Amino acid sequence: MNAPLLTAHNVTAGYGRIEILHDVSLEVRSGEIVSIIGPNGAGKSTTFKTIVGFLEPWTGRILFNGEDITGLRPDLVLRRGLAYVPQGRIVLPQMTVLENLEMGAYIETDRGRIAEAFERVYALFPILSERRKQRAGTMSGGEQQMVAIARALMTTPRLILLDEPSLGLSPKYVSLIFEKLVEMQRAGYTLTLVEQNAARALAIADRAYVLELGRNRFEGTGPRLLSDPEVKQLYLGG
Repeated sequence: MNAPLLTAHNVTAGYGRIEILHDVSLEVRSGEIVSIIGPNGAGKSTTFKTIVGFLEPWTGRILFNGEDITGLRPDLVLRRGLAYVPQGRIVLPQMTVLENLEMGAYIETDRGRIAEAFERVYALFPILSERRKQRAGTMSGGEQQMVAIARALMTTPRLILLDEPSLGLSPKYVSLIFEKLVEMQRAGYTLTLVEQNAARALAIADRAYVLELGRNRFEGTGPRLLSDPEVKQLYLGG
């Protein structure tokens, strides 16, 4: 079996003196969707921030594509092909859709590769092509989330981390975003997502991790965790 694309091994991290993650481990293989679920305060978003370099782990190692990226700055992590979509639909509201996407490609200098990235993004999100001259701040929440995801794809990443991609969206857009994540996997992207919508996240996951109080609690395939009686009782509302 190929080596994992991403490995976090026994990572402990926190804010100030407050320890949030206690020996958290996970791995992601190329082509997978891996979901991370758990209650509020479980350390899910902190795990992503530590992988991406916004937080430096106190102990443990993070390997990406065969390289040790433990404690590396976020801009250097991005250049290695690891993209991050933070929670909260963060777009540049006064800029058009096109300008937001161009900002996503700022580390890319090859015009041909940028043109190819636009083609791929518009194939996945046709509405963004139609609305490319519209200011991002005037779009609906679901459309803004598509802009945020599409912007991350402009660097042609090897792995995309998505923090709460369905947070605060209408039911229609929750369904659409999950459909798009599956479409992205079919198009060859590797995805890892943190999600409060646990049932939806497990339903599309090849594998998943359940965190609780900053520790690994369960792991397994998406379907196995979805049908596990204890996971159902604790995290899926019975």
